[in-house]
Amino acid sequence: MATRPDRPPLAAGLALGSVLTLALALAFAWWDPAQNRWPALALVMALGLDTAARIAARAVRQRTGVETEIRGLPSPMLALGKAMGIGALVVAGVSYLRPDLFPLLASALAGLVAMGACARLALARMVVAIEAAERAAAEAKRKGEGMGR
Repeated sequence: MATRPDRPPLAAGLALGSVLTLALALAFAWWDPAQNRWPALALVMALGLDTAARIAARAVRQRTGVETEIRGLPSPMLALGKAMGIGALVVAGVSYLRPDLFPLLASALAGLVAMGACARLALARMVVAIEAAERAAAEAKRKGEGMGR
């Protein structure tokens, strides 16, 4: 896998999407706490998981030099990673017109965000495991050569 330099505009776009989604959750939880408290909490927790997954993926990329970005997969949960702001705007727009739909839409968005975060964590874990296996194989080969094999 090829490495790539960090691209700040992409990071700024992801941060803006997360901030918009967080603002959406907080606004609807404040507006009607009885109906929206738990879906908004689920959305906030999914955002926290997504942030942790992005931090872990970046740490793995910096440690191994292997790209940990998920690209090219036709999946709504992974597509939201780069378009979370658009997802938040769609949920906000529909929820503004039909406030009774916010719990359903926020729960669905939280699920998509959390699944994308889990996929990022799984990929980061695979990269770490493969790198450790390669290191162990190289060490075993070095030991084998040192013994005259």
